[in-house]
Amino acid sequence: MVTLKNIAEKLGVSITTISRVLNQDKTLSVSEELRKKIVDTAVRMNYKTPRNRPNIISKNKYNIAIIHWYDIKEELDDPYYMQIRRGIQQLAVKGGIDTVLLYKQDGKYIFSPDKYYDGVICIGKFSLLQINQFKKITKNIVFVDSSPDENLFDSVVIDFNHAVKNVLRHLIKSGYKKIGYIGGMEYISKNVRLGERRELVFRDYLFQKNLLNTKYIHIGSFTSESGYVLMKKALMNDDRANVYFCANDSIALGALRAIHEKDLSVPSDISIIGFNDNPSSNYTSPPLSTIRVYTKFMGEQALNSLIEIIEGRDISIKKVIPTKLIIRQSLK
Repeated sequence: MVTLKNIAEKLGVSITTISRVLNQDKTLSVSEELRKKIVDTAVRMNYKTPRNRPNIISKNKYNIAIIHWYDIKEELDDPYYMQIRRGIQQLAVKGGIDTVLLYKQDGKYIFSPDKYYDGVICIGKFSLLQINQFKKITKNIVFVDSSPDENLFDSVVIDFNHAVKNVLRHLIKSGYKKIGYIGGMEYISKNVRLGERRELVFRDYLFQKNLLNTKYIHIGSFTSESGYVLMKKALMNDDRANVYFCANDSIALGALRAIHEKDLSVPSDISIIGFNDNPSSNYTSPPLSTIRVYTKFMGEQALNSLIEIIEGRDISIKKVIPTKLIIRQSLK
């Protein structure tokens, strides 16, 4: 099987340059002549990207671990990470790659001392202590949904700053003045709390527009139950927002239920927009406006990156996956 290293040796070009050209990285500053030479050589040598390989021959049959920052119950409550994980596993099956899924157990990760991993993909956010533990297992590590050190690790992320601002620009342009937020708090461990990126961008952007009202911000967890409870509390106040931006679609589903129980109409009385575009979001009543995140693709890109690292690429790459604003009937 032809690898990136084989092409790099033939052309006398770095593995990273080969990878970025074949992945159509337009930000790479190389001549069109070299770009064409790389592509032509890859075609002649019958190189296939990890995603397009029908199978990986036995001597390159990799064994990787997928490390999840959630436990099993938490993953079920937040389909975002489940869909990323499935993207990795489905492509791994297609490529003949063995995967082992490791969930957090009582705040810890347990590795079998006699088990070897060619590499690991870490889904979520992790402490420095946890990352150092992973580095003892393998030097080949890729992170999805976080980028703890761009100089050391490959990562696959979305641009939360752009995504949230895109939502808020649309809401303001549509005439909304009282804009609320229902979100959750993220924890690396029981004692280490993270600032939630969507909320931070939300606060900063509306503050700059002189539209921030902290009474319209409600924080719980990233579950439907939390969305339901927080929206019920919001509805108890006469002064409430006329649109609520929810940090994920699970929260939005709970909020919709609370609004319906109050005999209020969406979007006539209150508008709702979510984040992620879960498969069920087009079938709520009314269909949910949301930000589409290409979670399966994020998982696939993480696996592609890991295979490239295993096969010799030694310069880290950060992949930023775009999002898309999806307008349905839950907004006026």
